[in-house]
Amino acid sequence: MKVKLIENTIKEEFYNISGRILKLPDIEKIYMPLFKKIRSKKMIMIAGSQGSGKSSLSELIKVIYKKHYKKKVTIISIDDFYHSIKKRNQISRDIHPLFSVRGVPGTHDITLLRNILWKIKKKQFPIYLPIFDKTKDARKKYRKKISSSDLVILEGWCVGASPLPNDYLFKNINIIEKDSDRQNIWRKNYNRYLKDYQDIFKLFNYYIYILTPSWENVISWKYKQELKLRSQKSNLKLLSKLKEFIMYYEKITRWMMKTSKLNSNILIKVDKYQKFQKIIYK
Repeated sequence: MKVKLIENTIKEEFYNISGRILKLPDIEKIYMPLFKKIRSKKMIMIAGSQGSGKSSLSELIKVIYKKHYKKKVTIISIDDFYHSIKKRNQISRDIHPLFSVRGVPGTHDITLLRNILWKIKKKQFPIYLPIFDKTKDARKKYRKKISSSDLVILEGWCVGASPLPNDYLFKNINIIEKDSDRQNIWRKNYNRYLKDYQDIFKLFNYYIYILTPSWENVISWKYKQELKLRSQKSNLKLLSKLKEFIMYYEKITRWMMKTSKLNSNILIKVDKYQKFQKIIYK
């Protein structure tokens, strides 16, 4: 009876979160074993490209654990720790102009993130999480209060990423790299920052990576997401801007597609329709 209740909650909440309907075989095959596997964990990282479903999965875990296991889940999105445009402009003047665009390591306030994670581990509550407003490119004045936590989920596109080797780092894979980072200054520095992120990643003892079929899916999913936010069916100007914007994320995303599938504890394969297709436990 308990299992049936959980399955019904998964189906209902997944629809509330994503607007999509889960079939019972998928719930039994993918989600129930996954939730059972991570139930005893305290610190989990969830990563995947834009549109892969990492945020939806995090929210689903939070709802299920609260309702059926009486556990309080704290979701920390690395996106909420972006530096403001003012701070990034300073970094861009000091290091390289490309750092004005949020995304790559170096554009996050990892000092603040590290302090918050340590306070959670030491149970120094209450803790206040920042909220980043992407429309204003700055943090909101309001912060989210956390009074207790049984499970912490750190989710984000570059969460768990390992530093890139120079032979891959310095190979041009798009126009931004070729035309705007000819001396590899931007790449050298975001890779240097990424090494600093490893201390944060080491605080987590479990890693879930959601593998996208191809880079082209990342672009199409992001485009679909932005169209939905604008209540539009098509916008070629927007698509052109997104293709350029996503180039800032491309190298690390492609690198994670190669490495995180090997380094993760759980690998979730997603098909081109954004459906969890297969799950691999290691």
